[in-house]
Amino acid sequence: MPWVFRVLAKPALKTERIRYMVKSARTSAPLLIMCLLVGGVHAAQAHRAVRSCKPADLSVHFEDGQGAFDGMSHSGAWVVLANRSATRCAVPALPVVQLEDAQDHVLAIGKPAPLSPNQEPSQKILKPHVLWRASMYWVSGNVYDGGQCVSPNRAVLTFPLGDVRVDFPARTLCGPAQTPLTFEQGQLQPVPR
Repeated sequence: MPWVFRVLAKPALKTERIRYMVKSARTSAPLLIMCLLVGGVHAAQAHRAVRSCKPADLSVHFEDGQGAFDGMSHSGAWVVLANRSATRCAVPALPVVQLEDAQDHVLAIGKPAPLSPNQEPSQKILKPHVLWRASMYWVSGNVYDGGQCVSPNRAVLTFPLGDVRVDFPARTLCGPAQTPLTFEQGQLQPVPR
């Protein structure tokens, strides 16, 4: 293996190799700069680790989308998140959302909206006080034979470090007789300014 690749593959030996390269008449300045930068990249990556958001870090509310979700027998809302801590934190791009009644019975569960072929769920980094939102879209009319309609009053968002419980606006979700119902849920995206 050429010595240049050994330097890149073993950053711990960087200092010893750089001394050798400086003494070597074959070393060029661009190669030396590249080796120095590789060591800097490893150090920078260690400082970029972002912690998961704690439930206490998050502010959650719902917005109706000013009618954007409303249609014949359909409705929806935006679930809006903000990081109210002083530092950045991470949440899943597709948080688990469940809708419950006052007795903690799960009435509806979010299912991911279809993703484009190049899109994969990942994490989103929430900067302090910046708003993010995810769409929720459901059937609001009893259009199913033998179907059912429910009116949840609480939403539970599940994150790696715990759940966030928040009031859910007075809405009706309908579906087949199966329990719980499902609604389509989109990934988190920045709220346009």
